[in-house]
Amino acid sequence: MSDINCPYCGAEQDINHDDDYGFAEDEVYDQECIECEKVFAFRTGIILVHEAWKADCLNGAEHKYKPTDTYPRQFTKMRCTDCHHERKCTDDELA
Repeated sequence: MSDINCPYCGAEQDINHDDDYGFAEDEVYDQECIECEKVFAFRTGIILVHEAWKADCLNGAEHKYKPTDTYPRQFTKMRCTDCHHERKCTDDELA
């Protein structure tokens, strides 16, 4: 569900984002209310959320590599579980 209500009747609205409609921050969009059928204008605001975690490998420790889940298998890479650095698999790791 969306966090927008019709400014005329207060009905909760689902913004139709087909073809990326309604995603640009510097544009004004319009939509017809599903309840009262009046057209209202809206603007989009984007909120960034950051998540932090320890990555000892960025501070001198060894990377903690695990194979990616890739098909076909020969395209598998090794990815660090902390910093997501990737490298090619050795022949032994691929076997």
